[in-house]
Amino acid sequence: MVARGSDYVFGQDLNDVARFVGLDYSATPELSPQELVERLECILRAALRFGSQIPADRLDDKLPNRDRTYQALLNHIFEIAAGFLKITGGASMTGKIAAAVPDLERDLTALTTHSNEIVEGLDVWWSAREDPQCTRDVDTFYGTQSLHAVLERITWHCAQHVRQLMMVLEMLHIPPDDPLGGQDFEGLPMPIDVWDG
Repeated sequence: MVARGSDYVFGQDLNDVARFVGLDYSATPELSPQELVERLECILRAALRFGSQIPADRLDDKLPNRDRTYQALLNHIFEIAAGFLKITGGASMTGKIAAAVPDLERDLTALTTHSNEIVEGLDVWWSAREDPQCTRDVDTFYGTQSLHAVLERITWHCAQHVRQLMMVLEMLHIPPDDPLGGQDFEGLPMPIDVWDG
């Protein structure tokens, strides 16, 4: 949140922040919706790949400076993507969907099935889309956004957590299998750091 006196805007939308502080700035997604869908599916496949490399007896270890286990991080990634499918079906992007806390934590076998269902759902939605530019408005907890902007947010959110999974593997002295690199994150408004503290 950015505040001035009693006025404020949510920091989730840089366009709102720019208008609030009087900057001439416009943030629009760099990647097309098709590129974002392809990138999201690649990121979800990578999450499963890296998750399968974490030893079973380490899945309950917690992330640095986080009250979240490696297993919970994996579930969180797929819940983010599942939330996007709800939005494509007409749901608003509520705080609950954005928080992406699953009702239950799936093990890797169940996550594999869940991931396949999400990717299939993305493919079905994309094949049947009526608006290839994803211009329709979506109600979000930080204001009205285009579906394109929401798709970008979902994609970079998953990507950032997959970067964290790769770092977890490095902390465990396990080389990530087919690691993602700069080209996989190019065009996404990613944070510079893998961790923010």
